[in-house]
Amino acid sequence: MKRSIFCMLFLIVLSSLADAQLRDPATSPVFNADRTVTFRLRAPEADNVKLNAQFLDEPTPMKKNADGVWELTVGPAEPKVYYYSFLVDGVSVMDPQNPAIATSLLPSASTINYPGDGPQFYDEQDVPHGVVHTHHYHSKLENASRRLNVYTPPGYDPAKKYPVLYLFHGYSDNDRGWIDLGRANFILDNLIDEKKAVPMIIVMPFGYSEPRPGDNGDDWGDWALNVVPRYERDIMNEIIPLVEGAYSTAKGRENRAVAGLSMGGGQSLYVGLKNLDSFAWVGAFSAAANPKLHGPLLATSSAKINASLKLFWIAIGEDDFLLQANKEFTGDLKAKGIKHEFYLTEGPHTWWVWHRYLRDFSQRLFK
Repeated sequence: MKRSIFCMLFLIVLSSLADAQLRDPATSPVFNADRTVTFRLRAPEADNVKLNAQFLDEPTPMKKNADGVWELTVGPAEPKVYYYSFLVDGVSVMDPQNPAIATSLLPSASTINYPGDGPQFYDEQDVPHGVVHTHHYHSKLENASRRLNVYTPPGYDPAKKYPVLYLFHGYSDNDRGWIDLGRANFILDNLIDEKKAVPMIIVMPFGYSEPRPGDNGDDWGDWALNVVPRYERDIMNEIIPLVEGAYSTAKGRENRAVAGLSMGGGQSLYVGLKNLDSFAWVGAFSAAANPKLHGPLLATSSAKINASLKLFWIAIGEDDFLLQANKEFTGDLKAKGIKHEFYLTEGPHTWWVWHRYLRDFSQRLFK
């Protein structure tokens, strides 16, 4: 009953807001010359509106003018990509005037690319751009229609052969995560233009296996143990053949890399270590390292792993909630004599950390 009442109130708030924005929109967000940013929301019937943003310590009250527009100017803040939303009488809503959103399995949010004094390495710059292609396919293994995105580099030429990075998103994101929030296409455009990265194809699949009875265990480790092997089979048996049939790819393990963040980092560790004959480059960003899932793979002789991997790259922020799991995993690698590179950086579990990791990792690939 309480849930039904909440849903009704939520829909009423949204309906009222949508009507107000269509009749008389309030431009938001607005970037000011002093690097502050002004947020606005037309909500004449609301009693209380706050701005909830990653760059604020806590939700901050906005002020309503005579026209029923709530407004707040904040900043400056560090140039990064941030989430934000409005709290309207306690209900979280996205900015109806901002098309940049983070679609999520959790409540979605608006996003802002907070400007700096000049372009950042993840910004769209005046350089040649690659193309992001969307593919819909039917997975026989999952018995479901699924989607993936493929980035082809600037000047893509079918007469040439390109190495491929398989790049996995994190939990709650979808296959657009590395494009809409991760800005992978712009990061690679800029690196390729600077001759810092090899022109490559990037494949960004949908990272969840179709749910089946019995998937949900008592903890994350049990859940991953059930679903990640199915995802690995989809990558190896469905996605790689699809990509190599549709694009001009360089064959062989030396021309394939796999990496991911958080849940996707746990997946990349599993896919890469289980398929040493198919991948020579493995990256794990703030990875969901899991002894139940990954421990058995480390039983492979260290000599074989060391001979197979040209780069085994692991990074995590010092404020990341997965730090201890990564320390334990890399401790196991060290104890078994498995060569790897481990980077402890600043930052929590968020996109501005993973932007840097993709930039640094991709410069090392296929060289």
